[in-house]
Amino acid sequence: MPRTYDAIVIGSGFAGASTAYHLTQRGLRRLLIVEAEERAGVHASGRNASLAFQQLSDGAEARLAVEGRRFIAEPPAGFCGHPLLRDCGSLLLAREVGAPNLRRAAAEAAALGVESHALTPAEARARVPLLDRCDFAEARWTPSDGVVDIEALLRAYLDGAVRAGAEHRCSAPVGAVHSHAGRIQGVRAGGERYEAPLVVNAAGAWAGEIGVLAGVGPRTLVPRRRHMYRARVDFDIDPSWPFVWHDDIDVYFRPDRGELLMSPCDATPHPACAPEVDPAMESVLHDKLARAFPCLIGAQPTSSWACLRTFTRDERFLIGRDPDLDGLVWAAGLGGHGMTTSPIVGLLAATAALGGHDPRLAPFAPTRFAAEAPSDGG
Repeated sequence: MPRTYDAIVIGSGFAGASTAYHLTQRGLRRLLIVEAEERAGVHASGRNASLAFQQLSDGAEARLAVEGRRFIAEPPAGFCGHPLLRDCGSLLLAREVGAPNLRRAAAEAAALGVESHALTPAEARARVPLLDRCDFAEARWTPSDGVVDIEALLRAYLDGAVRAGAEHRCSAPVGAVHSHAGRIQGVRAGGERYEAPLVVNAAGAWAGEIGVLAGVGPRTLVPRRRHMYRARVDFDIDPSWPFVWHDDIDVYFRPDRGELLMSPCDATPHPACAPEVDPAMESVLHDKLARAFPCLIGAQPTSSWACLRTFTRDERFLIGRDPDLDGLVWAAGLGGHGMTTSPIVGLLAATAALGGHDPRLAPFAPTRFAAEAPSDGG
């Protein structure tokens, strides 16, 4: 006989773990989290740059980032035994052509309560000396941005959910999503059938495939590959430096264990599978470094990896109840902002799952892609 739960969450990355945490905080006890991999955080949730970044181009997403950062900086009592956020700040740079974008993002962030400061090029170089030969006209310093202990944050969500009664099953890939008469019934995962009137699709790069299994289609979700590198440089690195992002050229770096963690910010469509490193991307990185940070031309990568970040067609998050399959809830398409926004994404997904209302859900509603769903169910 299939085991029965009040809700099933597919995926135990940041979106799924946070949703599970918030569901249990609202009193849901018979909750199952199914994870395809042998442990949580194998993919994007465990392979990102850990940047708590609040100045986003989309105002609705920026609000979630600001509120998420507050949760991470000051979580509820008992959530985690040590600080999760290191307030190193961020330094965003732009040339003349990109300066208005930085100013606009700073103004929108200020309206949300985020303090930032315009620095002169000389002040920015004094803060991070390797910018000495960098060409930029605008610098924005945001002291409340920082670096998050991503392993501890993910574990805190899952531990909180499990303490409240949730079950977490790894090595249990979803092979089928069951529904009848337009209503979700459950899933088959790891060869076992589980029934529930609510299923949260928080499967990251695989969320579109889960949508196909559910008979509603991928809701335009497409994974994109991004590369990251750890590099050795021939000068001293101050671990207290902020993360530095050149907005015009779209490349960043931050101190990491005596080296620099950096990315060329590539976003190439990629199948939903574990991505391999493309050797050609190292030359893309060096080209961007030469244009953005000339002092880093000689940086020597010591390690590299890739992960998948998933986007909808309009590049906005996908959060809320599916319009065509009752009981299916989405928490997906978070692009590169899943970690910082995860506290609020999980809260919103849990609210939607339990039939509640929150005005913050409106911009992310799956109804905007409803017309693209196939008509047959599963």
